Amino acid sequence: MTRRAAPVDYPVALTIAGSDSGGAAGVQADVKTMEACGAYGTSVVTSVTAQNTRGVHGVHHLPPEDVTAQLDAVTDDYDVRAAKTGMLGTLETLDAVVDAVTDFDGPLVVDPVLVATAGDVLADDTVAAAYDALFAHATLLTPNADEAATLTETAIQTRDDAVAAARALRERGADAVLLTGGDSYTDDERAVDVLVTDDAVRTFVGERVDTERTHGSGCTISSAITARLARGDDLETAVARGIDVVARAIRYPHAVGGPTGSVHHLATLRDDATRDDVATVVRDLAGLDPVADAAGATPYAESLADVAGGAGGRFGDAGRLGEVLLAARERDPAYRYALTLDRADALAADATPVDLDAADLPAQRVAETAVAADADGAAVRDPDGTATLLAPSAAALRDRLA
Repeated sequence: MTRRAAPVDYPVALTIAGSDSGGAAGVQADVKTMEACGAYGTSVVTSVTAQNTRGVHGVHHLPPEDVTAQLDAVTDDYDVRAAKTGMLGTLETLDAVVDAVTDFDGPLVVDPVLVATAGDVLADDTVAAAYDALFAHATLLTPNADEAATLTETAIQTRDDAVAAARALRERGADAVLLTGGDSYTDDERAVDVLVTDDAVRTFVGERVDTERTHGSGCTISSAITARLARGDDLETAVARGIDVVARAIRYPHAVGGPTGSVHHLATLRDDATRDDVATVVRDLAGLDPVADAAGATPYAESLADVAGGAGGRFGDAGRLGEVLLAARERDPAYRYALTLDRADALAADATPVDLDAADLPAQRVAETAVAADADGAAVRDPDGTATLLAPSAAALRDRLA
């Protein structure tokens, strides 16, 4: 018997950028991210780089006619709903891309790539000087602070500097500018992204992750936004989702190569794929006799929206136990599940809990006490006799019950 095919209809997104042989940035990062965000990714390669996490060891810029041929091939056959540009390399390539996007009526995200994460120059001075011709067609520019400083010839040290630079870039033709905060500002050590549109300035503020493994972060956020625009999101929604995607990609990077590593482009997709299983496990744990409450986090959980809780195992319903679990994951992201027990004597004999010195302590304090007590399966006892138990797996929790 011949099986019937079941085609999947995803909107098409296009990236026009250089390749990264290390897979962390460039078209490799773009296509992975687009697919992870619900779009079919197509690509036009502008330059081939010999690149890894330690640097760019060689660059070959394709002739502009080869870039145009790729663009023609993609747009002739695919219904491209949104596009982005990355590394363009030479003035001739930029001109070819400008010619191609002049008649494109979908959203265009321009990531003005000038320098790689490791510091290697990816575009000559003539490209930076001529970007205005492309900006005029852009729905959104996504420079980081260094790129914005180069393009505006100003120093960007504070949040006000970032807003001023974004406004200056927008005045050069783009509909909007998202200035991404890869480095700390002198007046704010958090991760701050600034979105400037025609009528508003919006800032997105998140906690900074202590890691050097950020290679590919700029490509990831611009591609995520492009994919969401292809799916029909409005600009602010697409930007907010893109920021969430790259934040998770940076928090849970790939442990490959040298210090700059690679962000995890598929972290959100893989996280979402575990939600049903996590919910099922939480419902099973909540049904155990001594259990008053249960919670379970996805592998790459970032907020209570990623933690299932209660008898129904619903995401977003984990409450205080979910807060304790998330706080524990800040110390060690291996922690995935947590239980509240009606009584501490329901613990196994070898699971000695640490006594808390007061009731209703902040979740962070409870988590720190528990994690410090036992890295393999932490337990604490409240003054009222109840106990909280944390572990990397549901099986480990069950093993610690009497």
